[in-house]
Amino acid sequence: MKPSSAHRKAEDEANFPSTALLSFRDLPSGDHTLTPQELCYFDDMATTLIIDSVLNFQTHKMHPRKRYIKQDERMMTVNIMREFREANDFSLALMEFFSLRSVKDFLSRLTLQKQLEFRDHMIRFLNVFSMKAGFTIDTCNRYAAEQNMGAKLVATRHWQRGEKIERLCGVISELDDQEEQQILRPGLNDFSVMYSMRKKCAQLWLGPGAYINHDCRPSCRFVPNGHTASIQVSRDLKPGDEITCFYGEDFFGENNEKCECMTCERRGKGVFASREENSDNASGSSVDMDDTHTTQLKYGLRETDSRLCRSSITRCKFLQSPAVFMSFFS
Repeated sequence: MKPSSAHRKAEDEANFPSTALLSFRDLPSGDHTLTPQELCYFDDMATTLIIDSVLNFQTHKMHPRKRYIKQDERMMTVNIMREFREANDFSLALMEFFSLRSVKDFLSRLTLQKQLEFRDHMIRFLNVFSMKAGFTIDTCNRYAAEQNMGAKLVATRHWQRGEKIERLCGVISELDDQEEQQILRPGLNDFSVMYSMRKKCAQLWLGPGAYINHDCRPSCRFVPNGHTASIQVSRDLKPGDEITCFYGEDFFGENNEKCECMTCERRGKGVFASREENSDNASGSSVDMDDTHTTQLKYGLRETDSRLCRSSITRCKFLQSPAVFMSFFS
C-alpha cells in the first residue's frame, strides 16, 4: 500500500538535513549572497529537479555536461513534481527533494546559510507551478540556438498592464573579468548574461526569469530590485499568451539581425529578413527593395493587440480550410 502524504512527510522530516530549512515563505526575499559560481550550481540543480522533471528534457544549464542527480532518482523527481502540481505542498516537495541521495550530498557541502539560499532558489522554481502564480512553463521549439528544444513562460490568467507578476523573478549576480573567463563558454552557457550600462559590468541573470524569451514587441519588462529583477506587465495578457521581454537592440547581432522572435517573423525582420532576401534572390525577383520598404513604411498598419488577434484568427481559419540578454538594467 502506498504511504500517505502525512506518513511520508513524517519520515522525510526525520531524515531532513536541518529543521531550519522547514521555516520559509513561499515568496522568498530578493536578497542573496550567492557568488556567480554558486548561483550557477544552485540554478542547475534546481532546474534539474523541478523544471526538467515536468518538461521531460534538459533545459538550459550553466554546466550542461555535469550530471546533478543519479539516473534512478529521475522517476522520483517526476513523481515529486506531479504531486506538487496537484497539492501545491511546498514543505512536502522540499523534504522529498532534500531526501534524495544526490541532493543530500549537494547540501552537505554547504554552510547552513547557503543551504537556506538554495532552498529559497528551489522555492522560486516551485512557484512556476503554483496555483497562485498566474503563469507556467511550456516547451518552445522556436529557437535554433536551443536546437529548437527550449522553454517559454505563458500566462494562465488575465494580466493587466502595470501589474507585477509576484511569483516570477530573475536572480542577478555580478561578474568580474576573471569570473567571466572561468564560467562563460560562448554559445554553450552565455544564454543569460547581460551588461549593465549603469554599473559598467556583466551580470549573470538566472532563476525562473531566465526562461523569459525575447521579443521585439515584448509583453513585459524587467524591473531591477537589488539582487533580483521582478517582471511587470507592459501589455495586457490573456491565458496562453507568452511572457516576453526585450533583451536589447543588439543582443542577437547588430540591430538584432539574428533575432528569431515571433514579432520578427511577422514583420519579416531579424533572421527572417535574410531568409526572405535569399528567397527573392533565388527566384530572380527584380523588385526594388528600397521602393518596397518605402511603400511598407507609408502604408504599414500599426500593430495593435486587437489587430494581431484578428490576424491570428484569420490564419487559423485559413489553415482549417478544406482547400488547404545588451542593456537590461541600464
